[in-house]
Amino acid sequence: MRSLISLSARLGCPAPEEYMFSHAVIDSRNAGPSSLFFALPGINTDGHSFVADVLGAGGAAVVSRDGFTGSILEVDSVEEALMEAGAWARDCIKYPVVGVTGSSGKTTTRIMLNAALSTKYKSWQTKGNLNNHLGLPLTLLNTPSSVEILVLEMGMNHAGELSRLGWAARPNLSLITNIGTAHIENFGTREKIIEAKAELLHCTEKGGIAVIPAGEEILLREAELRGLEIITHGTGGDFWLENGRAMPWGIDLVLEHAGEHNMQNAVAAMAAAQRLGIDPVDSAAAISLLNPVKGRGSVFMSQGITVIDESYNANPQSTVACLKSAIQMHEKPVIAVLGDMLELGDHSLSGHKEVLQAVEDLGIDRVILVGRMYREASKHHSGIEKSLAVDWEEALSLVRESVEPGSSLLVKGSNSIRLGLLVRELEKEGI
Repeated sequence: MRSLISLSARLGCPAPEEYMFSHAVIDSRNAGPSSLFFALPGINTDGHSFVADVLGAGGAAVVSRDGFTGSILEVDSVEEALMEAGAWARDCIKYPVVGVTGSSGKTTTRIMLNAALSTKYKSWQTKGNLNNHLGLPLTLLNTPSSVEILVLEMGMNHAGELSRLGWAARPNLSLITNIGTAHIENFGTREKIIEAKAELLHCTEKGGIAVIPAGEEILLREAELRGLEIITHGTGGDFWLENGRAMPWGIDLVLEHAGEHNMQNAVAAMAAAQRLGIDPVDSAAAISLLNPVKGRGSVFMSQGITVIDESYNANPQSTVACLKSAIQMHEKPVIAVLGDMLELGDHSLSGHKEVLQAVEDLGIDRVILVGRMYREASKHHSGIEKSLAVDWEEALSLVRESVEPGSSLLVKGSNSIRLGLLVRELEKEGI
């Protein structure tokens, strides 16, 4: 339980009568006894519209602007108060905190690392996609008191975001999976993306640990300036993947997560876990038991067709990795439903052309392309068998018209293209 009076002192606002809360919420429907409701303003609804209901129901305290009476912490900005409250909760944590970020693979790596750590510790991790300026402080506020190690996923799409998240989280160990071109629209160059990822290293506790991709000089320099212990992963690093084995341990990786890119994620997770006291053999065993989550590599059968669900998000590097995995791991013919990759800015056309070149080079049997950018890029690739769709519903019709039993179907695209709905329809209704 946490003290409302103590939090009010941190936020610098008048203290109401004492109230002990056990968890924080931003959805008024989840407010109730021993909860603290942050009345966040939103695009469609404002949490302040529900403050009276929350207080009237009894048992909950509220962080809000003024204009209400009861167990209220009055603040100028509820969003800033939430982040400050997360940092306040972090101050109470005496066990290791791990931060995980990267251009791709951060959710999978976070789950793998948590599984490895769970073999020795009572570990806790970010739930779902709560990896932003709202989700991270909520995770800090809602971590159970019995936890012995905390794994936080941190996302970003603009410079400065990891500085803000890192300020609240202050990880003892920071793991960066890789550097790609996700969100390059907001940065301009890959170097700017690296600099933004390096913000997390700058926020890592002094004397802490940096687990970073080998060969990234900007990350290496930032880690050295911060005085962090440096562990590198990937080709040329301290820990690497070689012919399906995690090296230098020589451990065979047998994963439910398909593809070399996921094996590389596993190596990074094992390296971090070893530094935190986990035997790599135990880490590999725990990671081998994990099943991919929906949208991030889960596989199911739909009327004789193998569906590989990678619909949650996409960038050029992750899409090419998934195409390679589909060819290596699944039966031909391999058909890919590819949705536009967003937030690539001036690199958008070249990024989509890069993926289509991989489609051609790998011998993908057919692609169904969804969105304007793939339509434009496809004009430069006449050597692939392709169909064009304006949205997920038209793509679903094309799948049902043309994909035969015995095929493998990869679905990959940015989340807002909504290819996850196509996958759900295949799950429910089949081909």
